[in-house]
Amino acid sequence: MNIERLKYLLEIPLDEIQNNKDLKAELIEYYKFIFNTSGCSTCKDKFPLYHKKLTEKGLEKFNVLTSGNFKLRNDVGLVEMEFGSGQFLSQANATDELCIAFLRINPNRISLFERYPENWKILIENNIVENEND
Repeated sequence: MNIERLKYLLEIPLDEIQNNKDLKAELIEYYKFIFNTSGCSTCKDKFPLYHKKLTEKGLEKFNVLTSGNFKLRNDVGLVEMEFGSGQFLSQANATDELCIAFLRINPNRISLFERYPENWKILIENNIVENEND
């Protein structure tokens, strides 16, 4: 899976993808990965919705999922940054900066990540120092 392939697939007209079993299956795999859902390969009426959602939000979300140093575990859905804050961390918005802020609040949350940089402790300490100097 890569961003170039996803761009290519989204440039193909919807009817052409629907009539090609392999392309359709590939696009559904992208959908399942990007939106962290099971998807339905046999539901004819759902595929156009998958395609539309991928066209509107897929490339951006794919970039977030694949470009950062941090990756939440697949079984982690939506996690509130701080109790009552109304701010949440999810697969879709897990930028490095947001993940560092999330860990700064509670470093034990590192267990929620399947990928993170080796120097994550230094990153959250540096972030604290930078914020104190503001």
